[in-house]
Amino acid sequence: MQILISQRVVRREGRGDMDALETNYVEFFRGFGVKVLPVSNTLRDIEGYVSGLSVDGVILSGGNDVNPRLYGETATPDSDYSEARDTTERLLLEFAIKGKLPVLGICRGTQFINVFFGGKLVQDISNATGGDHLHPHEAEISDAEARAYLGKSSMQVNSYHRQGITPGELSLNLRPFAIGKDGSIEGIYHATRPIAGLMWHPERQGSDKETDAKLIAAFAKGELFWKKA
Repeated sequence: MQILISQRVVRREGRGDMDALETNYVEFFRGFGVKVLPVSNTLRDIEGYVSGLSVDGVILSGGNDVNPRLYGETATPDSDYSEARDTTERLLLEFAIKGKLPVLGICRGTQFINVFFGGKLVQDISNATGGDHLHPHEAEISDAEARAYLGKSSMQVNSYHRQGITPGELSLNLRPFAIGKDGSIEGIYHATRPIAGLMWHPERQGSDKETDAKLIAAFAKGELFWKKA
């Protein structure tokens, strides 16, 4: 199984920006029979890039902020966004939707999915909710189908994000499936398309690995949120 994956933009003053993909992603997804194919943030012809390849889905990875201008706000001075990456992930989502391919968002990738479908973000989720978004914490699995599939009603998630989503920012096209005790949304899925996102990093430590494995296997097998219409 081959999946396109977006990459972080690393700023290098005076030397040009650099695309970067953590090796954790490669090793983690390999364990589920998934080969990830990194996509450059300078690439604009996704269909040309994959011509002759068998592509089974898209992963929008973590790292960087989403440009607040995309949801009608002004970026704070410490915002770390990349317009090139925003463009690349928009093209990847459009490519996936056109081909009816499953999409998995991880952290920033989940945020971008929400913005793509008309939602907004809280630029500093910890300040907005009073929660702790720098340490592992519990999230309620709020969606009945997900509870049945995963066999539990709550799970532990890790947290590395500054931007976040509360019910007020969630796109009308999306539904939450996991919610933190502070009310912030930890997992989302599209109402009619095989697209879902996790606000945590399943490839890193600090989250419920049994549940992570079930979710990633569901993505790879086209089950749960990633069932084809």
